Amino acid sequence: MKKYLSLLLLCVLACLFEGCKQKVSSVDEITIRPIPVIFDTDMGNDVDDALALDILCKSMDKGDINLLALMLNKKGEGAAKYLDIMNTWYGYPQLPIGIAKNIEDKNESTNYAQSVCDLNIFPTTLTDYQNLPDAHILYRKILASQPDHSVVIISTGFSTNLARLLDTPADEYSKLNGKELIQQKVKYMSLMAGAIKMADHREFNITQDLPAAQKLFAECPVPLVTSPFEVGNAIKYPATSIENDFSWAPQHPMVEAYKAYMQMPYDRQTWDLTAVLHVLHPGEYMTCSEEGKITVDEKGLTHFEPKKGGMQYYLMTNDEQNKKVLDYFLKIIPQKPKNK
Repeated sequence: MKKYLSLLLLCVLACLFEGCKQKVSSVDEITIRPIPVIFDTDMGNDVDDALALDILCKSMDKGDINLLALMLNKKGEGAAKYLDIMNTWYGYPQLPIGIAKNIEDKNESTNYAQSVCDLNIFPTTLTDYQNLPDAHILYRKILASQPDHSVVIISTGFSTNLARLLDTPADEYSKLNGKELIQQKVKYMSLMAGAIKMADHREFNITQDLPAAQKLFAECPVPLVTSPFEVGNAIKYPATSIENDFSWAPQHPMVEAYKAYMQMPYDRQTWDLTAVLHVLHPGEYMTCSEEGKITVDEKGLTHFEPKKGGMQYYLMTNDEQNKKVLDYFLKIIPQKPKNK
């Protein structure tokens, strides 16, 4: 009987996951390879964004994704310049960068992006960071040129750019408004946002632009999968790797960012990396919830309600999966990029 119940539980969990995977994957029968990806980041706030971009660049090297653009939802020239440094160092200097203008920056932690820029040891490609295009306009330009239901948006910061995109009218790039354009061109979104299993936790990416987060979860017209706070919080990238695994690179912009963010040695949570991992290997490392709806209340708390036909999901892991995820990160991140 015990063996039967265990098998039944496994079947139920498998069905829940497959339901999420099928829902996200079957938006359209067109399957594009490499996967067209747009990365929306608050680079400079927490160093996990830098590690997430490292994985994305190496996925470009392997031909798994086609990174179409980087969108910034953090204020400051240093954040944009750091993206330029990373693009140049990894061999993708042509990657477009969009910025969020007229925003506040409430974060008072160390801006590692600016710290790396101040070292003046890494080459750049761009010369003018203040006049980069508005992210929500760059979104429109890029999405309009892509096949229908093909693009995956990975957002690991605030929802500012995506909320602004939802509100855009028709323009020179598309006769569709923002919501219609997303619905036609985006396959799904993978976010690091919220805290589903921690009822009283006001997650940073939600609270720093609360109206934008509320709008995105309320109005997103395509499937949305979020990796909540508790997932990445349980998986920490070890300082020992930063200290010992990069001797092949005397000057490495991701490593310097890690060292600048906090006093070494420290292990750091992998929040944003999990949102990337889900796109690269859906279902292989983390479990997806049943379908439903995520809401954000006025306090910045996130709530999930199971709902048949819902298009929003959240990721979960257990101890065994956490180890498997960390092993993946430890395998990929210390590797040399293709051009090094």
